[in-house]
Amino acid sequence: MKMKIYNIKGLLLALSITIGMASCEKVLDINKDPNNASTATPKLVLPTAQSQLGATIGYAWNWYGGMWAQYWTGGYGVSTSQVEYFNMVGSDVDGSWTRAYARSLEDMHYLQKSGQPIYAGMAKIMSAYLFQMLTDLHGDIPFSQALKGQVEDGSITTPKYDKQEDVYAALIPLIDEGIAGVTIVPAPGVVYQNPSSDDLMYGGDISKWVKFANTLKLKVLVRKGDYAGAKALIDAGTPFITSASDEAKFRYFETAQNTNPLYARFMARADVGMYFVASKTSVDTLKSLSDPRINKIYTIGTSGNVGVFSGDINDNTSLYPSGGANTKFDRPGPLTFDATVPVFFISSWESYFLQAEVLIRNGQNASTLFENAVQASFDYFGAGSASSYVATLGFTGTQDNQLNVLALQKWISMNGLQMVEGWLETVRFDRPGNDIFKGGIFHSPINNSLGANKFPSSFVLPQQEISYNPNSPKNVTVTSKRFWDN
Repeated sequence: MKMKIYNIKGLLLALSITIGMASCEKVLDINKDPNNASTATPKLVLPTAQSQLGATIGYAWNWYGGMWAQYWTGGYGVSTSQVEYFNMVGSDVDGSWTRAYARSLEDMHYLQKSGQPIYAGMAKIMSAYLFQMLTDLHGDIPFSQALKGQVEDGSITTPKYDKQEDVYAALIPLIDEGIAGVTIVPAPGVVYQNPSSDDLMYGGDISKWVKFANTLKLKVLVRKGDYAGAKALIDAGTPFITSASDEAKFRYFETAQNTNPLYARFMARADVGMYFVASKTSVDTLKSLSDPRINKIYTIGTSGNVGVFSGDINDNTSLYPSGGANTKFDRPGPLTFDATVPVFFISSWESYFLQAEVLIRNGQNASTLFENAVQASFDYFGAGSASSYVATLGFTGTQDNQLNVLALQKWISMNGLQMVEGWLETVRFDRPGNDIFKGGIFHSPINNSLGANKFPSSFVLPQQEISYNPNSPKNVTVTSKRFWDN
């Protein structure tokens, strides 16, 4: 639960005029809620901010990303909303927008103002990550005037929308400020609070926060096409995420109220059929590559009709049972859809794929980094050694061919784990004359609201912003383009 500090000075002043100072203390007592904190500390706010970040990424964004990246589709007898058919409306993203801004980012904003530089540094790194996700999904967003609704921050309740290019330009400085904060050396006699168990991501391990920040910086540079800057970062020996213990992720448990947010929402819907089943796109791709991860990513259907689905609930209705749970189709396995599946912000395989792409873009040999990326994914899924598999992928030849092979493997590695990121990467890697996803392996849903063989490239803006913020753009659709979209 988000905690706020409310200023009641003005209320008490008004009361003193009418009923006298003697009654003010009584009024103050009445207005105290014994069940909610009126003050907060960094140690209380940090885990809340991290939890809300996990919920933001791990619920609706991964749900929609899973559909649009064609990892999952809806099962028999359930409704996964019109989003599955690319018909997204503002109310579909009201909740995730609120969770991002009014909960996670606001808590991070508090940490940045706390006077504790280490906590502030962590908050800046997480804020940079979340702002990048918001602008990648929605385009122009409130940034420079965001989180300024409090009187002390400027009382800005209808913030302007900054251009995506301007948001991106501010991300690297924000990350650098975050690194400076977490690595600060206090002056003699100065003592700063050090996060420990209240840091649910890294347990206060500063070296891991630095790796997270550096890998995020690399991601920003790559996505905006600054491959020279990204190469300079690598050449400098910058430490990146390279192992499971380094990964930026939020962990969950079997206990009630502590489970993976997407699983917690949909596990109870088994009474109306299997909520999510495998997409034909994904299953056919894995089968064509003889990919050993297929039995880890998905639980194989019991009737042998593996992967007949095509990304749309209506494609093969004749094959569905007349009612009850659907066991004919593959469905997300326990390593991708379960109570304890973490929400990944940046994984070790994503880090290696980013580094490999930078070398490819700069005309250098990236084979070792590419194999490291695939191996990291194999390690998560318990699929053994990736060497023989990698040797069959044809990661050679032209830059375009290497990028295509890398893009496909990156997409596979994010199945069930980083689904919204996986979808964004399908948008980025498709380029004129080389559409490996939208004009290649992807299937067009029968009920495609955009028309046959057309696919989304953007989230819309939330309805609450359209209704209440006059500065919000009014022409954002699911086909709007990002500045980095080829």
